[in-house]
Amino acid sequence: MKVISLVNQKGGVAKTTTSAALADYFARNGKKTLLVDFDPQGSLTTSFGLADDTDNPQALKFLSLDKGMSAAEIHKLTGMLNIVTADIGLEKANNVLAAKFGKERYLRRAIEKIAQKENYDYVILDSNPSFSQLTINVLYASDKVLVPFKPEYNSFKGIMQLFENIEEMKEIQPNLSVLGFVITMARRTKSTEEAITAIKKFAEEQGCRVFSPAIRLAVDAADAPSYGKSLHAYKPNSDVAKDYERLSAAVLEALGG
Repeated sequence: MKVISLVNQKGGVAKTTTSAALADYFARNGKKTLLVDFDPQGSLTTSFGLADDTDNPQALKFLSLDKGMSAAEIHKLTGMLNIVTADIGLEKANNVLAAKFGKERYLRRAIEKIAQKENYDYVILDSNPSFSQLTINVLYASDKVLVPFKPEYNSFKGIMQLFENIEEMKEIQPNLSVLGFVITMARRTKSTEEAITAIKKFAEEQGCRVFSPAIRLAVDAADAPSYGKSLHAYKPNSDVAKDYERLSAAVLEALGG
């Protein structure tokens, strides 16, 4: 089992869309996959047409900060794709975790516990767009980090800080590494090309890669969650869906299939 997180401390970079697309592709290609919505906004949850109990979100149970949960309580989207849901009630975890010994380890323990019952090939974590106790748990639980990057000038400041945070996390989680960058919401402009060139240079300096193709900016990607469907299920022949199919294949290959 490999744990992959989608992390960027900046919002609006298609992190959730990318998480959903990767998980959907992995599952359709025979990989049993667990999605964990670890963002109190619950966007990943609602993108699959699900709603959670605000007073008692599943992600809190999953952390065993509540009563704990069983494999039977995880939503089964398909035979190969499951999800742990979340919503704003997950914010409680930040305060609760702050007072816990070994606060960074709770999500990893939860994943290991559920893995004893369910034979997952991949766990994909969708994180919140900030640096908090939730993000720390996501990084500690991860084997690999994928960084969605919207190619614009003001995206770089957050990337530098993220990599500093990852380096600090490696001191207690030495197996953590950055798999690479995913270019999202790309437009055909000179500034976009310049930003992509710059992030490729940065990735090379950091010893990671920038995955191809760049995901183009498209309304279909934004519309799919409104219908509670994955992008592939909503508009499989759209250009952006094809982008994500190629990207997901490249990521799966990089992970070893």
